[in-house]
Amino acid sequence: MPNFLSRTPVQKSFWQAFCVAFVSLFAGVSISTFMALHIREANEERHKAKAEAVLSEVRARLLGAIGRTASLGVGLMNYVVVNPQMTEVQFRHYSTEMLVRDRNIRAVVLAPNNVVRYLNPMQGNEKSIGLRYKDLRGQWPKIQEAKNGEAIAFVGPIYAFGARLSIVAHIPVYVHASGSALIGGSYFWGIVSVVLDEKQLLASAQLESEMSGYEISLRIPGDRDNENLIILGDSWLFNADSVRLDVLLPGEARWQLAAFPKAGWTRMSTELWMALIAGYGATLLVSGMAFFVIFEMMRARHLAQHDPLTGLPNRRLLEDRMGQLANLSDRSGLGFQVFFVDLNAFKPINDQHGHGVGDEMLVEIGRRLRLVTRRADTVARVGGDEFVVLTPGLMSEPDVAQFSRRLAAAVSEPVVIDELTIAVRASLGIASYPKDANTIRELLDLADTRMYAQKKERLTALFPGVRAANGS
Repeated sequence: MPNFLSRTPVQKSFWQAFCVAFVSLFAGVSISTFMALHIREANEERHKAKAEAVLSEVRARLLGAIGRTASLGVGLMNYVVVNPQMTEVQFRHYSTEMLVRDRNIRAVVLAPNNVVRYLNPMQGNEKSIGLRYKDLRGQWPKIQEAKNGEAIAFVGPIYAFGARLSIVAHIPVYVHASGSALIGGSYFWGIVSVVLDEKQLLASAQLESEMSGYEISLRIPGDRDNENLIILGDSWLFNADSVRLDVLLPGEARWQLAAFPKAGWTRMSTELWMALIAGYGATLLVSGMAFFVIFEMMRARHLAQHDPLTGLPNRRLLEDRMGQLANLSDRSGLGFQVFFVDLNAFKPINDQHGHGVGDEMLVEIGRRLRLVTRRADTVARVGGDEFVVLTPGLMSEPDVAQFSRRLAAAVSEPVVIDELTIAVRASLGIASYPKDANTIRELLDLADTRMYAQKKERLTALFPGVRAANGS
C-alpha cells in the first residue's frame, strides 16, 4: 500500500478534507449533544419550578386550614386562662361552638394537670374521662414538649377519642396566679387538646394524592426514635427525585410536602428536538462551519445576558427573570423581593489602587453574594459597583431583615488582593413585588432610591452636612 507521501495531490486533498470534516463532525455532534443536555436540564428545572409553585399553593391552603382550627383551640386556651374554674356547662357551650364553626374538629378535650376532665362529643368517649396523658406513650413526649416550650404540639396521625384517623393539637395552658412566686407569675394548669379529622382536614385544604398532573405526598418527619408518618400519598415520593417543601405549623412543628409528575419530569420538548435536528443536520451539511457558528452563537448569547467581568447576569437577564416571576406572581401570588446592593466608597479604591484591583474586588463581591444566596435566587451586576439580588417568594419582615444582614455581612468582610487588605461596606435598598410596585421598572427604581437613602443617612451620620453621591 503506498504511503501518504506517495499519494497524488487529489488523494492528499481528499484525506485532508476528510480529516477536517471528521474533526468538524465530531465537534459539531459533541456541541449539539452538549446543548441538548442543557436544554434537557432547563426543561426539567422549569418543570420543577412549576411543581414547586403547585406545592406552594397546596402549602398555603393546608396552613390556612390548620391555622383556623388551631386558632379556635388557642381561643379555648385563653378562655381557660381567664376562667380556670371552668364548669362542664361552660366547656360544653364553648366546645360545641368550636365543632360547629370548624368541620375539621372531631373532638375537643380539656385535661387539667394532664388528666382528661371534659370531652366533647361525649357519646362513645365516656371511657376517656379520667384518662392520664402520661399513660399515652405515643403522645406523652410531644405533650411534654408542648408544656416545656409553651407552644402547640401536633401528634398523629393516630386514632384518638373514638374519632377516625386524626391529628391532635395539644395546647398548654398557663394560668396567671396573683402574687405567685413562680417565674413569670404563672403556673401550668393543663392541656387543651383539639382532635382534627385527617380526611376532613385534607379535604378542606383541597389536598389530594394526585393534583394538577403530580403525585402529592405529605408526611411528618421522624427522628432517630420515630419513623416518618405518612399523612397523604406514598412514602416513595420522598426517596425519588421529587420537589419538596417544608410546612411549618404553629408551635414550630414541621411537616413535609413532596411532588412528582405522573409521567416523570419533562426533559424532551419541541425545543429540544429542533435543537438536535438543527445541530446534527447543520453538522452533516456544513461540518466545516457548524462548529464556528454554534460557538459564536453561544458566546454572543452569553455576552448579551451576562456581565463580562463577573460572569453574573446583567440587567437585561435580570429584568427578564423579574418579568417571569411577576407573571407567575400574578397567577399564584408567589411574589418576590429585590435587594439593591451598592458598594460604599468604591471610586476612591479605583483611584488609589487602580482599576485592576477594583475589578478583582467586584468579582470577589459577586462570588460572595452567590455563596450566601440560594440556587433559585439571581445575583446580577447592573452597574459599576451596583448589584441586585432577586429572591422568588415573599419573605416575612424578620426574614428580610435576616437576609439583608447576611448580604451586608458577606460584602463587609475585608477583601484581600495580593498584599492589599481593603475594607468595604455596602448600602442596601429593598423592595417587594407586588407590595411596593406594579412594574419591574418602578420596583428597581424604588429599591435604588431606598439604597441611596440608606447611604445618605449613613454618610450624614458620619459626616454631617456631606451629601451622598453616586460612586461615593
